[in-house]
Amino acid sequence: MTENYTFSFWEKESFLPPQDYIIIGAGIVGLQSAIALRAKHKDARIMILERGALPSGASTRNAGFACFGSISEILDDLKNSPETLVADTVKMRYEGLSLLRKSVPDAVMEYETSGGYEIFRTKMI
Repeated sequence: MTENYTFSFWEKESFLPPQDYIIIGAGIVGLQSAIALRAKHKDARIMILERGALPSGASTRNAGFACFGSISEILDDLKNSPETLVADTVKMRYEGLSLLRKSVPDAVMEYETSGGYEIFRTKMI
């Protein structure tokens, strides 16, 4: 395919040179990874690849939102994991969310502290 294709100046400068880091996905995790890499490696060549013109993976659906987790999720974790592991996970979630909010202003990511609720039933219908 490339034998009959002439690369533009932009393609030659952006895509063809060797990259130090290539990140697959321009969602919340991919972009945060790029930000962290840039902070540690100021002169690194970092390429972010996304399959479409806009991100369309988990960050655009329910898995990519910035949240702490639900009570039922934590209670389920306590059934299957040691309490110290669950406590460490909760701490990492809090710290991760705090780091994200320092890196990306709340207004930019439209972050809202809106709380949540769950209904627990003693008997299933």
